[in-house]
Amino acid sequence: MMMKSASAIAAVLALLPTWAWAQSPSSILPLVTGAYAPAEAGCEAAAAAFIYIEDNGIGANKTSGKVLSVKQDGASYVLDVLWIEAGADKTDGDRDTVRIEIETERSFFFSNTASEKTLMRWCS
Repeated sequence: MMMKSASAIAAVLALLPTWAWAQSPSSILPLVTGAYAPAEAGCEAAAAAFIYIEDNGIGANKTSGKVLSVKQDGASYVLDVLWIEAGADKTDGDRDTVRIEIETERSFFFSNTASEKTLMRWCS
């Protein structure tokens, strides 16, 4: 009995690093949560270039985006987003239309009213 318990514990401990690196799905997109950076610059790009996909929202640098709605168009998703600067009130937010075109499970094309279509790759 003790040997079986020790084997089971060892098996679980061996899987922990795999679980730690696993990406979890986002509830707003069939995309994984984490930080993404432009494919051209890589993950060493300026912090302002990062896009964060969270469980229920999207972020960019010190700006959080509350996703108000999501519409699917094939492999593309159009998000109605309210961007809120860090420390600002929700009433100060700017509405934006964000388009995410899924390339792979770790990359997507991002565009909004202020930026051209950019390939973003997973960094974390």
